[in-house]
Amino acid sequence: FSGSSEGMAAAFRVLGTSALKAARHTALRAALPRVAVRALSYPAHTVVGLPALSPTMESGTIATWKVEAGGSFDAGDVICEIETDKATVDFEAQDSGVIAKILVDKGTEVKVGDPIMVVVEDAADVGAFDDFKVSAAPPAPAPAPAPPPAPAPAPIA
Repeated sequence: FSGSSEGMAAAFRVLGTSALKAARHTALRAALPRVAVRALSYPAHTVVGLPALSPTMESGTIATWKVEAGGSFDAGDVICEIETDKATVDFEAQDSGVIAKILVDKGTEVKVGDPIMVVVEDAADVGAFDDFKVSAAPPAPAPAPAPPPAPAPAPIA
């Protein structure tokens, strides 16, 4: 939707609560880095990657989790604290949700974009993620073999 917040609110009143939930889910997915959106055997979820909290950040260490698995959060809540090479920075939620699973223990260094947690909209879906594992990326293709050396030129007589 574009336009004023009043126009958006009117549109949601017309469309109903399911449209509001869909818009929130879309906003959360757009705001947070993600690796995968849905696996067939799990309820709707978002796998959230470590965000770049500064322009030069390449990795960070999870210092503390402020929201535990099963805990809900709202926009502006601090989900975890991340230590970078320069400072400890709060990772603030951009929308509301529930942490279904924490994928990285505190004290673990993670590259920007690597999965750190799974987020769902409904707290009733948390239990479905007890055995959740991030599927590994397919292995990189093997490098192409080097071409055979060119034959030596024949001597000129």
